[in-house]
Amino acid sequence: MTTLGAVVVLFHPTAEQVAQVVELRGRCDDLVVVDNTPLPDDRLAILLADRGITLINEGNRNGIAGAHNRGLATLFERGVDAVALVDQDSVIPEDYFPVMREICTTLAPQPFLVGPRIFEEAIQDYVPVLETNGITVRQLHMHEDAGMQRCATLISSGCVISCSAFAKIGPLDEKLFIDCVDTEYCFRARTCGVPVYVTPALTLSHRIGALRRHNLGPYKTITLNHPWYRRYYNARNSVQLLLRHGRRYPVIFLLNLFTLREMFYIALLEDAKLAKLAGIMLGVVDGLSGRLGPIEHTRPRLVARFAHGAGRRRLEPRLDQGRRG
Repeated sequence: MTTLGAVVVLFHPTAEQVAQVVELRGRCDDLVVVDNTPLPDDRLAILLADRGITLINEGNRNGIAGAHNRGLATLFERGVDAVALVDQDSVIPEDYFPVMREICTTLAPQPFLVGPRIFEEAIQDYVPVLETNGITVRQLHMHEDAGMQRCATLISSGCVISCSAFAKIGPLDEKLFIDCVDTEYCFRARTCGVPVYVTPALTLSHRIGALRRHNLGPYKTITLNHPWYRRYYNARNSVQLLLRHGRRYPVIFLLNLFTLREMFYIALLEDAKLAKLAGIMLGVVDGLSGRLGPIEHTRPRLVARFAHGAGRRRLEPRLDQGRRG
């Protein structure tokens, strides 16, 4: 039987979220919590130590990618066969670990990535699941009795990575920091010959940013409403994905078309327009030049200009990476 561990990444967690983490320990075979909050929380450390849960204080030094890498490496070194990545905002269904453990046992010993369907709480709808041949893309029809299907990408939360897959693909790219980290990993998995699956038997409730629905005459659309620094990371890392994998998978160009569409919606429907559009444009420039890492290092003047003005939110990214995390 497969041993299935879990990595939970925290960032300024609420008491309720910490309680959910503690409860999760009894449902998986091993658990590592990575706290990305900049300053260590002594009370959290004592609480988790009393429950026999390993805590790593990562301090958001390398974003969501670094936090996941620390947790994955720790669990695989302990001999765990596969690891589930969990965001603090996700609601893990009761049958998640039994079903995933059975799937992992079936797929072993081949390397694999597998994840559930995602139900977006903000818009009360399922996130489309896509597959691609590298040039075209199609939406998969999800039915609970359809069985596992190959897909193009998974969001990080709820995704299970086998030990052999991690060894073959390597760690998540910490230079991307946040946004598109999971997408890049899935395309790198395909390049390495590691299959990526979605299982309709499981649904994970998750909140991807601050999605809002809009009616533009007869047309309906959804805006992401990410803060300016997330717009920077999204634009920069989408360009990087195209440069890295676009020759093999031209369909990645659609991510950059998505960025252009977002600029239109920001100008039309969102607030803090100047900060967000500036973030996107500088993100494209840095993506083309390979200027990567946390925005505090790549664009300190931009941070100084917008951190206390148009941004009006904490610079440290929340863990709502979503489909482009």
